Amino acid sequence: MSDTNLLHLSAAWKQLPHMTTPLERELWNSFRTYGPTLHTQLLASEAQRQLYVELVSFSGARTCRPFDALVPVTDGFVQDVPERLATIVLKFLVDSFDGGPEPGALTCCQVREFGSLLSTELPLLNVIDIESETYCRRVVWCYGGDSLSYHEHDYLTPGKFWRQQGIELKLARMIEQQDPQYWELEGLEDTVKRSAPFINNLCIGQLRPYSTVESIEDYEAYTIRNAPDDLCNHGSLAILRHLVNLTSLSLVIGVKNWTKPYQNRYSNCSPADIENLGQGLQKLEQLKKLNLSHTRLNPPKLKVLLEFLTPLKLETIRLTHCQLAKGCGGILGRFLSRFQPTLTHLDLSNNRLDAPELDQLCPGLSVYQGVVDRLDLSYNPIGEAGVLILGGAIKGRAQLSELNFTGCQMGAVGSFRVIQLLSFHPPLRKVSLNCVPISPEGGAKLVQVLQENIHIVDVQVRDCGLTEEMRAKIRNILRKNSKARDRSRSVNTNPKVQTTTCPGGRSLGSMFLLERQVFSE
Repeated sequence: MSDTNLLHLSAAWKQLPHMTTPLERELWNSFRTYGPTLHTQLLASEAQRQLYVELVSFSGARTCRPFDALVPVTDGFVQDVPERLATIVLKFLVDSFDGGPEPGALTCCQVREFGSLLSTELPLLNVIDIESETYCRRVVWCYGGDSLSYHEHDYLTPGKFWRQQGIELKLARMIEQQDPQYWELEGLEDTVKRSAPFINNLCIGQLRPYSTVESIEDYEAYTIRNAPDDLCNHGSLAILRHLVNLTSLSLVIGVKNWTKPYQNRYSNCSPADIENLGQGLQKLEQLKKLNLSHTRLNPPKLKVLLEFLTPLKLETIRLTHCQLAKGCGGILGRFLSRFQPTLTHLDLSNNRLDAPELDQLCPGLSVYQGVVDRLDLSYNPIGEAGVLILGGAIKGRAQLSELNFTGCQMGAVGSFRVIQLLSFHPPLRKVSLNCVPISPEGGAKLVQVLQENIHIVDVQVRDCGLTEEMRAKIRNILRKNSKARDRSRSVNTNPKVQTTTCPGGRSLGSMFLLERQVFSE
C-alpha cells in the first residue's frame, strides 16, 4: 500500500470545494461503479493527484435502487448491471496470468477472489508459486476425488498444507494422464524437479503405456494384441529420484479399476519399467512407506525391485494384488534377511502365496534384524500347513503383534492352529480371521484363550460360521480384558498413596475414631 499521509488528504478535502449534484439513477450507479475506492485513494501513486472525484456528493431523496443491491432472482428476471472496476481489473489479471505468484498490491479479499476465478486446469509450473488458500482448496477439491478426505483434512489441519496437497495431486495427475512419448517434450522431468520441495506423499493411480508397439524392421505393419512383458513399456519412473522429500509413495502400474476395455499392455509391465522404478527409488533416502499394488510381479521382476529397496530404511512395504506366486517366497525371505531393521509392516495380501512359498519366506522372517509388528497374508492360499510353518518361524521371537488371515484358504483346522498360535505366542495382540471357517471346538478354544490372556486386544471373526451367542461372548470377554488392562495400567502409573501417621504411630483415621469414642462416653 502507500505512503499517503492521511492527515494531508483530510486537510485537502476540507480546503477544496465540494460538488453537489442532483441524484440521478444512471449517474449515481456510474459513480458507484467507477468511483475510487478507499484502497485506491491510499495508494502511493495517488499522493500527488490534483483531482478528487470522491468529493462529489448527491442530493435529494434516494428513491432509486442501487445496481449492487440484492434482488430476488426469478426465472423470468435478468439482472443487467455493470461490473465494478475492481472486478473488471481482477478478471483481466486472471485472463492474462502466465505463471508466478499472485499479482502484488491485492487486498485479502481480492486475493481470495483471484484464487476463485483462476482455472484449476492450468499447468503445474504456472501455479506452483500461488499461495492463495482459496485456489489451493479448489485444486484439492477438483483433483482429490474424495470429499470425505477433503473435509477430514479441513477439520484436522485447517489452513495448513493446502498448497502442498494441491501440488501433489496435480503432479500425480500429470504422471497418470500424460502420454509417455510426450514426457520429454512436455518437460515432465523439469516439473518434477520444480515441485520436489513440496512433495511428501505421492499417489499415482495408474500409468499409461506407450500407445503403440514398434514393429520389427523389414516386416510389414502388424498389430500385437497380447503383447508379452518385454513390450509392455511405460514411461520411465526414474524421474522420481528428484523427489528428495518424498516419504510415502503409492503406485499402480497396471489397472486398478477396470472401467474401460483396456488392452493387455495396460495391465502388465516390462522388466525395464521395474528397473526404472528401482533406480528412482534408491535415491529417496527419506522414503518410509511404499505401496505397490495391481502390478504383475514375477520372480525376476520382484528380485530386481527388492535389490533396489535393500539400502532404503522403509517402515512399510505393501505388495498387494501383485500376483506373487511360485518362486517369490524365497526372494522375499532373502530380502528380509538382508534388509535394514526398520520394517514394521509387511503387507502381502491378495496374492498367490501358498505353504511352500511361506516355507521359503519364514526363515528370512525369523532371522530378520528388526521387529515386524504387522503381517498381512489375507486372501492367500496358505493352508493349514502355512499356519504351522509361520508359527514355528516366530515361536520364541519378538516378531508379529498383529496378523491378518482374512479370506485365507486354510479351513477349520487352519483356524484352530491360528487360535493355538494366540495361546503360545505372547507378543501377538491382534488377529483377523474374517471369512475363515471356525469349528465349534475352535470357538470354545478361542474363548478359553481370551479368558486366560488379557493382553489380546482384538480378534476379528466375522462370517466364520460362529453363532451370534458365541460372537457376543467373545466381544464381552475382549471388553472385560480391555477394562482389566486399563485398571492395571492406572495402578502401575499412579504412585501408591501412603497413609499419613501421627508421631505416636497411629493413623489419622484411627485417632479420629478414638476421639469419637472418648467424647461419646
